[in-house]
Amino acid sequence: MRLFLSSFRSALAGISSLITLILGVLALGWVSWRLETIPDLSLPPWEAADAPLVVVDAGHGGHDGGAVANGIVEKALSLQLARLLQEQLGEAGVRVLMTRSTDRFLELEERCQMAAEARAAAFVSLHLNTSSAPEVSGIETYYSSQAGPVFGQLRGEPRKAQAAEALARLVQRRAATAVAAEDRGIKDSQIVVVRRTPCPAVLVECGFLTNKAEAERLSRKSHQKQLIQGISEGVVEFLKGRPMPLPVGRMQLDY
Repeated sequence: MRLFLSSFRSALAGISSLITLILGVLALGWVSWRLETIPDLSLPPWEAADAPLVVVDAGHGGHDGGAVANGIVEKALSLQLARLLQEQLGEAGVRVLMTRSTDRFLELEERCQMAAEARAAAFVSLHLNTSSAPEVSGIETYYSSQAGPVFGQLRGEPRKAQAAEALARLVQRRAATAVAAEDRGIKDSQIVVVRRTPCPAVLVECGFLTNKAEAERLSRKSHQKQLIQGISEGVVEFLKGRPMPLPVGRMQLDY
């Protein structure tokens, strides 16, 4: 009887080991399959000829002045900041398309259209904030996780949403840190220019004009350069693939 039990236990141990081995092989195969089917989203270091293109959007313009507070007009300051961002990104080897480089009015849809036609890798819109409470200050960044009607689209809308959120996080963190501003975080929004663009898009509210101290800082060239340096670093970090890059040339226009 004891011999029988011993043999039985040995047989069970052998079967158990075999099952464990089979499960291990199956698990390894599943992991390998997953690795093969997950798309490679990494961006290689770019050369000048194939550098990614970023659309830089200065908010408002023309008859649309945007916010006005403490002697600052939003449309003018957003254009100043956009020019600085164009310069900073250019120095990093990124191609830049400005939605406007003068004081002119553009419909929101026109700005989205420019990103679609340019097959942009990212879209960054610069604005200034206001509040009924003058003590409110800080920087916040908007993106959209919603798949709204677009002028062009990525193959796989969820990828655009994930990439847009990653871009927003990088830009927000870098910008707020660069000028030691109140970090108001990122916000999922239905704003037209972040929802209807075909590429990852963010809208950065660079500070509150209604906060006297912040408005004074925003009027200083040194503060503007530091702020834009932070935004530029966030964009470049995104484009280089940390943590969620979007390869250039994967847009599919649907006019």
